Amino acid sequence: MCFSFIVMFIGITIYLAKTGGLSPEQKMFLFFDTRIQRWLSYLIFPLRNLGYTIAVGRYLFPFFLLTFAANKSMIPSIQRLKHKFWLFLLLPAVSLLIYYPNFFFELVKGRFELQKLLMRGTFCWIHIYLAVSVFLLCYEYYRITIPHCKRQFRYILVFILSVTVQYAIYCVQDPIQVYQIYSQEYMRFNGRLYTDSTMSVAGWYLFAVITLLFVVLGFWSLRTYTEIDRKENRDEIRIQRKFETASMGVTVFVHSIKNQLLSNRVLCKKIRRELAAEQPDMEKLREYACMLEQFNENMLGRMEELYKSIKSNALILSPIPAGQVVTQAIRQFQQKYRGVSVDVLGDQDEVILADVQHLGEAVYNLLTNAHEAFLVSGKTEKEILQIILHSERFYIGFEIRDNGNGIAEKERQKIFYPFYTSKNTNNNWGMGLYYVREIVKGHFGMMKMESVPGEGTSFCMMIPRYEPRKRLNLKWKRGEV
Repeated sequence: MCFSFIVMFIGITIYLAKTGGLSPEQKMFLFFDTRIQRWLSYLIFPLRNLGYTIAVGRYLFPFFLLTFAANKSMIPSIQRLKHKFWLFLLLPAVSLLIYYPNFFFELVKGRFELQKLLMRGTFCWIHIYLAVSVFLLCYEYYRITIPHCKRQFRYILVFILSVTVQYAIYCVQDPIQVYQIYSQEYMRFNGRLYTDSTMSVAGWYLFAVITLLFVVLGFWSLRTYTEIDRKENRDEIRIQRKFETASMGVTVFVHSIKNQLLSNRVLCKKIRRELAAEQPDMEKLREYACMLEQFNENMLGRMEELYKSIKSNALILSPIPAGQVVTQAIRQFQQKYRGVSVDVLGDQDEVILADVQHLGEAVYNLLTNAHEAFLVSGKTEKEILQIILHSERFYIGFEIRDNGNGIAEKERQKIFYPFYTSKNTNNNWGMGLYYVREIVKGHFGMMKMESVPGEGTSFCMMIPRYEPRKRLNLKWKRGEV
């Protein structure tokens, strides 16, 4: 799309240099040096070829723009036409065929009304393509509900609109007006714009400032989008390296600790046996022995969790409704926190390809973190604990939102690191969010996080939507796994 615009713009630049009739001030402004203008004007570039160069860029840009917009659209009727996008090429192809110099001059020779009809026809379909494309892109942006996705799409939208506005400014002139450069009747059609050598230098300055504004705005948006993508890839590599470094000796460490804890379990049993036989009056010591046993069991359980997270887990993916994962997670959560309600919003019947056990465990982890974040915040207002299901293009988003204290900027870069935790390290290993991230990656999904300090945090797991070729009859009752 950008290449076609550049081709058109190069043709316009050479055309301006060749038309002449520009004042010295205009030449300095447009070409910076009169020698550049003189060099371009003497290029062996016939007007026929120059006009067709402009035509190529002029007629391909709307096609590429509409194809891009249609690919981004999730409107069902547009999606059904996905394999027929080549139909969008028919009007540009016909226009390029008609405007091919040899064919064009034979077709329109002596037919001024036909040429006016061609100019109006191409002007009409170009602007229809532009209008439809802008509508599809703006509608898609309006329909996005996940904040992270909306922000990323906004950068793309601003870039595309910036380039489109520039194209719309320059495309009003028809290549016929280049072919027929010495015929004044053609110059009156659709104004004269870049063929207008009488426009003042102040007018050119205003025109250039507007163009430059859209160029800067567009490339700033593209750079910002690219920077976000680069940062996410960089963070992914950093997390993986940290885990590889940490896991070098962790397997041996877990095995050794596990053996030690098993020995402690035997020791606890001996202590209890001795207490029962010889010191029945030492109630406090017996209490300590029970506490030691319980602590030992907790440590063994946590070591098993850590060991599982290090081993590669096999995920068995099958088509399931998103609500089944939510039910699994809420049931597990309420076994730990009885009486804590979780609000579920969105369509639970959307189908995904998932391992319900592992994905449910991941949602449960996020729910637990969200609830504990609210408890730690000390807020007296009502707790907000929500699971919001988003239907976004090719993904179903599981957003877990709370109204805790949020996460500080410097902590956001570390929370997915293995073995990092801001909680009490006696009770937390810092593997929860790393585990969740790995499960999401195992489902070919993505994980995003938004946090506002003092207001709360939302984690969003984006799992690919499942669309079978034949509709599956997936019946389920909410509350059942």
